[in-house]
Amino acid sequence: MQQLTFNILTFTHPSDEFTFHFFGEEKEGLQRIFKFLVPAEVIEHFGEQDHYYTSFDLSLTDSFSVTKQTSPVYIETITEDGEIVNQKVENSCFGISILKRYYNSKIHTYFKDNGYIVKPNFIDDTEVWLPSQKSQDSLYNYFDKYTLKIQIARVSKFPELIISFEGTSKVFKKSLDVLYTDIAPEAFTWIIYNDQLFRHDELPEEARRYPENAFPVWNFDIRSALKQATETPERGNKYLKYKSHIKSFYANHINTEDFKAIIPINCKSFISVPEIRIGQVSHTSNKLLFGKKDGKNGTDISPITGMSEYGPLSISEFSNIHLFFIFHKDDSAKAFHIEKFFKGEIAGFKGLQKYTHLNYFVVPKFSIVFHDKDNPVSEIEDLISKREFKDDVRYIAVYISPYSKNISDDYRKSIYYKIKELLLKHRITSQVLDSEKILNPKVKYHFSLPNIAIAMLAKLNGIPWRLDTQAKYELIVGVGAFKHVNTNVQYIGSAFSFQNNGTFNRFECFRNSEIDELAGSILNAVKEYAIHNKNLKRLVIHFYKSMKQQELQPIEDGLKKLGLEIPVFIVSINKTESRDIVAFDENYEQQMPLSGKYIKIGYNKYLLFNNTRYNNYPVKGIAGYPFPIKLGISCTDKELEEDPKIIRELLDQVYQFSRVYWKSLSQQNLPVTIKYPEMVAEMFPYFDGYEIPEFGKDNLWFL
Repeated sequence: MQQLTFNILTFTHPSDEFTFHFFGEEKEGLQRIFKFLVPAEVIEHFGEQDHYYTSFDLSLTDSFSVTKQTSPVYIETITEDGEIVNQKVENSCFGISILKRYYNSKIHTYFKDNGYIVKPNFIDDTEVWLPSQKSQDSLYNYFDKYTLKIQIARVSKFPELIISFEGTSKVFKKSLDVLYTDIAPEAFTWIIYNDQLFRHDELPEEARRYPENAFPVWNFDIRSALKQATETPERGNKYLKYKSHIKSFYANHINTEDFKAIIPINCKSFISVPEIRIGQVSHTSNKLLFGKKDGKNGTDISPITGMSEYGPLSISEFSNIHLFFIFHKDDSAKAFHIEKFFKGEIAGFKGLQKYTHLNYFVVPKFSIVFHDKDNPVSEIEDLISKREFKDDVRYIAVYISPYSKNISDDYRKSIYYKIKELLLKHRITSQVLDSEKILNPKVKYHFSLPNIAIAMLAKLNGIPWRLDTQAKYELIVGVGAFKHVNTNVQYIGSAFSFQNNGTFNRFECFRNSEIDELAGSILNAVKEYAIHNKNLKRLVIHFYKSMKQQELQPIEDGLKKLGLEIPVFIVSINKTESRDIVAFDENYEQQMPLSGKYIKIGYNKYLLFNNTRYNNYPVKGIAGYPFPIKLGISCTDKELEEDPKIIRELLDQVYQFSRVYWKSLSQQNLPVTIKYPEMVAEMFPYFDGYEIPEFGKDNLWFL
């Protein structure tokens, strides 16, 4: 049986009431607070203005002082029916937001005054840097980062302190004056000077005069400037590492008399997750359906064993498939090697036909060989124009790219996307392979072939597997985003699904400012769905962040114009794993909770554990130990957003859509409704006119 604990400590308000001091004008050392957060007395005293200022409990001259309780005051009242109820007294206590700011201020001051390196922004939380135990090297000093965040009675009856481990940062041993010779100043973000963190554009004058005493923190822009290779993500059990760090931080820096004098911790360790907050998705949500064996579809919870044992659920719908290669003249041996892999003539992979039942033909002398590595697009386009493509044949090109799409050189990276776009314009789907890996003795390339094979099958409208659940026909819209590093512009991708089997009807992409265009594409999908399905009961949108009212309003207005009085459910899904709030299973050596468990962490806020730990199944290390994803659920009909049955259905849906990712056999923790649109949005800015060719709007060409 699981025993779950949070990375949360509880504490007691140090006093039943506080006196805070407010000002109507900005002064040095004061915190600015938005008008909606201050007590009513402050507005009455200073008059209406957007912001006010406070020194909290530090008394200064010319301040206006307000004393209030730390918790709400309730009085007994009698209803019209004669029932005695407790009613909250308005404005009887300080609001949660101002209390959080107060405690964050106290924590920040405590660590800074005690000589710790602390990030300067402490509005929402406090980030503390400690020298890392990680082995040092000649280039960098390493610092472990911890965040302390306050929340009030979210998962308990007390104020709560979240302690999270944010990873390790590298700080150059070379000083700023040395690095200025190789790196443009705008690439620098954070600098350590006199054991304090400063933003580069906010460095004190002394640091700018003597940059030999200032040391930059490494970041991705610096990596690009120095043309450093992309680092391999750290593997291993994240839960064990995270738990070890926060336990150590608690023992050495929190569980002390000095710290508890300002934040009176009232628990002996990290608190348990109350059983009432824990739920479980449907027990069938992880069961996958594959091809037939002995006349019956096979089922498995693992794509790896399911594909090996039963093959794909549905083979490609195309009967005439022609495959050809595109490669640089120096890579002919690699193309030949891949063709032998596809035929099953190299140990480690049974071949495309046997693995995916993909019946394809390689046309002799049809492949394209280019000579210019640095400008292949025009050359390839010219050679494609000289080929004869038949209307009744579906073509798939295997492009052996001389450069990885993860290369730091922006121009060479763009070639990858330009080739994709060129082929789409000619109604050709493609599979890109990294030339450097194919014959590399350090790479066990045969392990990549099953992933390549299922992606090729999906691009040719086959279905490798789907959920072993009854097909549900409802409109689900996924909206994901990707921010282009060079332009700092965010692009939004959308995907439309009419059922829960992992197939999609259409993909679109927009700039993040094109709110009306996104809403219009969603409404067009609703209209198309409603034409064929008269019983549309709801619209579900999986959104990559919390959806603002200005983003939702055009959709609501459009539904009314269509005469559809249906509720709209917004499931906001953080595309990064939750690191601020996590949970651990104390009864499991590896600490990771069971897959499918979810925990309520606030009003319609949830952690969903989406991994490969199932009852009675061992966890394979290669599958990793992903942290939970954080979700929020809202609805245009407020009564429905509190229905526990609907909440579980929507969490089930997110869980299920993470299991139909056909780019890899490995388990994903994000649903494809977020993942696929993000992948499209990543490629979109490289396309001419910011437009996906029509051929690419209804298939999985981007896998």
